[in-house]
Amino acid sequence: AQLVPCWCGRTFFPERLTVHQKACKPPPGKEAKVRPASSNNSYELPSRASQGSAKPTISCYICGREFGSRSISIHEPQCLNKWKKENSNLPPELQRPEPSKPELVYDESGKVDRAAMEAAAWQSHLDTLVKCPTCPRTFLPERLIKHQKGCRGES
Repeated sequence: AQLVPCWCGRTFFPERLTVHQKACKPPPGKEAKVRPASSNNSYELPSRASQGSAKPTISCYICGREFGSRSISIHEPQCLNKWKKENSNLPPELQRPEPSKPELVYDESGKVDRAAMEAAAWQSHLDTLVKCPTCPRTFLPERLIKHQKGCRGES
């Protein structure tokens, strides 16, 4: 039997691909790889696969992880409490101001603009990172301490 590629690059038996695609989704900002039609194999990706059938996810503005629309409201308060606890345990020079939740962004039709909200949440997460004083890289504060032990500056 011939293996069929998923948009993530892995290959599967045709009858197993649909099972895999229920859990697999293309990375944000990337189009699903559609397999070109071939004369010796009539198998095509299901139409829902190329339409992005995966349920939309929402990025946490604190940690940057993605969650479903129902679980994000459970995750955010817990994530913020964890962030506050970890931030208070850092040395004063590494402590950061509390991240603020991005405002809702609406498109021309009055609906919430998911792409803009995703970008705002990701930018909020990036703003919580701390720049290394000797090189241009950014880190979570607790990881900066470990990085600084071996950092030799710009190379």
